[in-house]
Amino acid sequence: SQSGEIKKINSNLEQLNKLYADKLNKIEHLIEENHTSIQLQEEQTEKQVIISTGIIDIQCILGTNNKYMIKEMSIVDTETWATQHWIFKNSSLLTRKYNLIHHQLSIDYGDIEYEELGKILNSLKFTCIYVKGEQKIALLFEFIPHMVLINIEDLGCPRFDQICNDEALPCCIFHMDYNPKHCTFYKVFALKKWFVNNS
Repeated sequence: SQSGEIKKINSNLEQLNKLYADKLNKIEHLIEENHTSIQLQEEQTEKQVIISTGIIDIQCILGTNNKYMIKEMSIVDTETWATQHWIFKNSSLLTRKYNLIHHQLSIDYGDIEYEELGKILNSLKFTCIYVKGEQKIALLFEFIPHMVLINIEDLGCPRFDQICNDEALPCCIFHMDYNPKHCTFYKVFALKKWFVNNS
């Protein structure tokens, strides 16, 4: 009969509506899950973007045309104990007595050619680097103008003679038999100790 056909059609429509509603709920659930997953990925990415900072110290010698050149350089990561130390060869310069007495390093002495300095500095992966003194910042800026260089003195860091008072701090092998307080390796650890205690 006609009424029986109508009931059958209505029943089919109800089933289709229910099926459609179920599919719609599943789609909405998948969209919600996907949105949550994207949010978690974004939060994870934000956590991974960690600002990494280092501390550099350098010792310079006076080269030709009264231009300072880096003789010794050390860097330490502020978050870990990762460090590196370099002594550069400046064999093209004339030996100066002052440099020998003050730094206890002859101009010819070194394990890295001075020409490698720019490559080394540009390979550093820090977000920003702390340096003590505007003169040192200006010299480093010539090699790494893209790097954020911060004068640690602006954070209140005192003079070296006030923070270089810990005999337990390490120094490079060369300065072990001389005055370790002239050593950049010793001084970056002194700066790091102050930084950690005052940040």
